[in-house]
Amino acid sequence: MGKRIYIYRSGATDNFALTGAKGDPRLPPAIAPDCWRFWMQIGPLQAHDNLYGFGIEDAVNGISTKGYHLFTGSPVLLSERALASSNPPGGEADA
Repeated sequence: MGKRIYIYRSGATDNFALTGAKGDPRLPPAIAPDCWRFWMQIGPLQAHDNLYGFGIEDAVNGISTKGYHLFTGSPVLLSERALASSNPPGGEADA
C-alpha cells in the first residue's frame, strides 16, 4: 500500500470505504440512491489509533486483496469537515 489512504463515503450514511489509490474503480456498488464520494485522505500513521473506525491491519489486508476495505465510520469521521480558509492565519480579509 502507498503512503496515502483514500476514504470514500456512501451518500449521507455511515458507510465508508478505503482505497490505496484515489478514484480506484474497484469500489463495490453503493446502495441506491447514494454513491461513493471522496471524503478525505490520510496517512497510514493517522489510522493507527482507530480514530476513524477501522483497524489498519484489516484495512491493509482488504485493500491488498480486494482493492478496498468497507467499514462503519466513527463519530469523528462522521462529523462535518472543516473547510480551508482562503485567508492565511493572521491575514486580513478583503473588504
